[in-house]
Amino acid sequence: MGASLLFASLLATGRCSDERGHRLVGQVVAVDNERGEITIRHQPIDGYMGAMTMPFKVKEKNLLAGRTPGDLVTATLVVSTTESYLSSIVTTGSAPLPPSAAPSVESDLVVPGRPVADAEFVDASGARRTLSEFRGTTLALTFIFTRCRLPDFCPRMNRNFAAVQSAVLADPRMRNRIRLLSISLDPDYDTPTVLAEHARRAGADPGVWTFLTGTRRSIDRFALQFGVYVVRDDKTPGNITHNLRTALIDPQGALIRTFAGSEWSPSVLVSALSSGR
Repeated sequence: MGASLLFASLLATGRCSDERGHRLVGQVVAVDNERGEITIRHQPIDGYMGAMTMPFKVKEKNLLAGRTPGDLVTATLVVSTTESYLSSIVTTGSAPLPPSAAPSVESDLVVPGRPVADAEFVDASGARRTLSEFRGTTLALTFIFTRCRLPDFCPRMNRNFAAVQSAVLADPRMRNRIRLLSISLDPDYDTPTVLAEHARRAGADPGVWTFLTGTRRSIDRFALQFGVYVVRDDKTPGNITHNLRTALIDPQGALIRTFAGSEWSPSVLVSALSSGR
């Protein structure tokens, strides 16, 4: 991006009391008209979060009209306690995208009914764990990172899993046969110590909900089979682009189904876990 782009500054929006408006400056990486999303590689947002590349929702899909990868834009990011979206987007120019900016996903994905490849992880206590050791339980696993700030991305995955955990603990029929796994896509920062504190804040019961980290190579390879892409900018720590996938795995280690995005509800996941489909 051109050096003339200014760092973002915080603006007030005058919306309802739990919403805050932030001025976002960055470059368009991808546009998904069907999902109403635009992925932007943005500069640091003063007082809110560092530079990242993330997909942002729009409530008015006409805001995406004419947007193409490489566009330089300014936008207003509206954030409440439960959601975030762009309320305005203005194109200010264009520039070639850096080679590392565009995400890609390999086509060799695991399909329902097929075994999920095993992988090694480290949990929040520092103990080595493998996916296969959870055989005998029905798993729901998702991918997050602790520095993610947008409430309808990683934080929503945490809130949804917390609600699912409550349902599991309340039902003796599910308590010993369902487990939840949250796997960090930011292993350089999300050490076991960081994950332990994050799990505590999320209210995770270690008997039901486990947070895992590992090496970049093993996590990225494991995540790819579910259609998760991860792009990291090593020059800007914490700048991680990823999509959202939540997978259900049966007690024999085969994939049941995969939920894309963050729109699924805890009740839907509880129903799928209890029925095994």
